[in-house]
Amino acid sequence: MSILGRIKDLISANINAMLDKAEDPEKMANEYLRQLTNELYEARTGVAQAMADETRLEQRRIAAEGEAEQWQIKAERALRAGDEALAKAALARKVQAQKLAEQYRAQEKAQEEQVEALQQALIDLETRIAEVKARKELIIAKKNRAQTQEALQRTAASIGRVSALDKLDQLEEKVDDRLARAEAMAKLEGDSLEARFRDLEKETEVDSELAELKRKLGLS
Repeated sequence: MSILGRIKDLISANINAMLDKAEDPEKMANEYLRQLTNELYEARTGVAQAMADETRLEQRRIAAEGEAEQWQIKAERALRAGDEALAKAALARKVQAQKLAEQYRAQEKAQEEQVEALQQALIDLETRIAEVKARKELIIAKKNRAQTQEALQRTAASIGRVSALDKLDQLEEKVDDRLARAEAMAKLEGDSLEARFRDLEKETEVDSELAELKRKLGLS
């Protein structure tokens, strides 16, 4: 396949669909860029060669046209000298040179079209390379953004777990505090009850002592 055919096939590829379907779009973009870059080098080399060929054809056409003019001059000189046969021979060479010049002109035109086609292929390739590079950068940006988002989600989940643990600790502290207060209240209540019984015992003992004293003094 010619270089123009290969370039046409590469350019005609639907890069968006190709990358969207790829399992690894970045890898696919790199491979496509590699192919485009290789063809770009070949296209530049081809343009340079085609331009050089066009220049050579132009030089040969000009030389053939110059040769035809020289034979025309020689034919005129021979005819002035009365040598018609020599003039005819010169004119025959002139016609031959003219035909050769026309052939070179036709080849030169075809070569010029070839150069234009290759130059356009260069432009198309460079444009496509720029597009693929831009798409690749977008893919990388999306990939990095996705990785960042995943990291943020992991961090948020981790923070959420820590918060839940913190809440659990707080709840446990509240329960411990309530339990401690309940125990303290129970203790206080127990102490108060025992104190009341001690006071009652003291009061009974005092009453007994008073009754005994009254009895001894004959006051009862």
